[in-house]
Amino acid sequence: MKFIPFLLFISASIFAQNSAKQQVVEAKIEKVTVFLNGAEVTRIGKVNILAGRTELVFKGISPQIDKQSIQVKSEGRFTVLSVVNQMGNQQEKEKQGEITKLDTQKELIEDKIKTERTNLTVFKREEEMLVKNQNVGGVSTGLKIEEFKLAVEYQRSRMQEVLSKQLEIERNIKKLESEIKKVNQLLTDLTVVQSSNSSEIIVTVAAKELVNGALTISYFVENAGWTPTYDLRVEDISKPINLAYKANVYQFSGENWKEVKLTVSTANPKQKGTPPLLNNWIWGIPNNYSSYYNSIDNQPKNLSEITGKVRFSGDLSAVPGASVQIKGTNFGTTTDANGFYRINIPPNLSKTGIVLTVSSVGFMKQEITVNNRSEIDVNLIEDMKALEEVAVVGYGSQRKSESPKMDDVLQGRAAGVDVRIRGNSIIKSTPVPLEISEKDAPTSQQFEIKIPYNIPSDGKVYTVEIKEEEIPAVYEYYCVPKIDRDAFLTAKVIDWEKYRLLEGETNLYLEGTYLGKSSLNLSNKDTLSVSLGRDKNIIVNRTRVKASQKKQFIGSSKIDTRFYEIVVRNTKKQAINLVIDDQFPLSFNKEVEVNDKDAPEASTNNDTGKITWKFSLEPTNEKKLNMRYTVKSSKTQQ
Repeated sequence: MKFIPFLLFISASIFAQNSAKQQVVEAKIEKVTVFLNGAEVTRIGKVNILAGRTELVFKGISPQIDKQSIQVKSEGRFTVLSVVNQMGNQQEKEKQGEITKLDTQKELIEDKIKTERTNLTVFKREEEMLVKNQNVGGVSTGLKIEEFKLAVEYQRSRMQEVLSKQLEIERNIKKLESEIKKVNQLLTDLTVVQSSNSSEIIVTVAAKELVNGALTISYFVENAGWTPTYDLRVEDISKPINLAYKANVYQFSGENWKEVKLTVSTANPKQKGTPPLLNNWIWGIPNNYSSYYNSIDNQPKNLSEITGKVRFSGDLSAVPGASVQIKGTNFGTTTDANGFYRINIPPNLSKTGIVLTVSSVGFMKQEITVNNRSEIDVNLIEDMKALEEVAVVGYGSQRKSESPKMDDVLQGRAAGVDVRIRGNSIIKSTPVPLEISEKDAPTSQQFEIKIPYNIPSDGKVYTVEIKEEEIPAVYEYYCVPKIDRDAFLTAKVIDWEKYRLLEGETNLYLEGTYLGKSSLNLSNKDTLSVSLGRDKNIIVNRTRVKASQKKQFIGSSKIDTRFYEIVVRNTKKQAINLVIDDQFPLSFNKEVEVNDKDAPEASTNNDTGKITWKFSLEPTNEKKLNMRYTVKSSKTQQ
């Protein structure tokens, strides 16, 4: 009995040594590498570890991380025993269960709607048959009066049943669609709440003595990514293209990236990295590789998006800096200098039932239901109430204001300038270019941004400047005056592959004027062509010269002679290269002949009849191009 307290003491000591102590570690997000699809987040935390087993708890982790991607690096005289990821608390697990339950409920309702619509189609077909059979009865068919009455009575009764059934089904569909909207709203609310939830990573370590150390934890999150975008500027057609390479970064992982070292990578971790293997191919049996294609996730899982323009209803001028939000969520964006917006819809939200809230200083707020639309333009109505402070970011609108200071703001055309009215002062600021380090990885390219960056978990697009390139280009004007007398400027880039560009949206600027948006198409071409739009400084006219027209009659035939003159005038201050296209008519009728085709200085394709002039034109000069042909046909031929 004397030994019992001693044994209990030994047992308690052994239990204390084997049981793990729990310690919460403050680990700030230090670095984020954003891929085309997903992002790798790196946290670093310093720890003081007691002797024995310790559970180091890292809180505030994204609830949507890939558990298989967690990596832990340790610094210090201790051993990492295990790594576990789990939701922060039971309430968050229950919310995830509610989302799953609502998704299942939504699928069941959608199935019911499909069934009801199928039934509606069946009854509509029966209605059509009843309408067609209205003339079946009658004396000519040999039916007796009583039989005819019975047939009419049956048709009337059945038509009433069919129409009544259609009305019932339409009511059911309307009711089910209303249920879908309610489920979507619940999903939206839960998604917003879940985005503020978090999980935790528990790292169990063992140490023989008290040690000071550090742990670096990295993990992959899917709800993030970036898309390339470009500003393409041509100040003068005698100078290279200025190409500003930017990244539109977004994330809604559930954790805010505050003052992090940001790296943008062209890699796609979700893309399959193993090469395909050829199977034996037996003639007559399809050589099917569908299983391989289905296993590839080639493209980034882009967000569903809504685009459009926000304009002033008075004169349809652009409203820059307008706020566009998804009602009831923290997802939203603002319009650019030209009133254009693009808002991302998270994959787990349906466009059905989503409401956009659009607002801007000086305008009345509007709410628009999306209803599966992908493009929505909004015309805002001016609010006549005076405001103490007005802020317009970017280029500014062309619309005039009653306030002289407001006019200065709205006419601020300098790109990237932030113009604000505060009190009696006008404040302007220009963004500072980011310092970028560019690295080539074995299969991708990385751009490290030297200054810390903030990317909140709100689904908004944040534009990050990557680099600028001066790209040599050959500028060429193209015109088809028979159809359109405007000349279109095209920039052609040779050896464009060395600039390591990706396909993306492009903002076009010519001589300081914004032309609009385009897309950089990088299909397999030796030369990359970029259309820069119309240039009114090149004047082209095409006229039919009546004095030179002739009509001759020889026997039963007539000969028409057509003569056209094209005059091109260059009003620019530098020489230009032009390509002018026209055409001769073709005849597949033996009674009609096209002869005496003549287009001096042009190349002609006899198979298509296409005529092409290529030449240079000095400033303030003009050039005349001529073409003529004759058409021989019968006197009665139109």
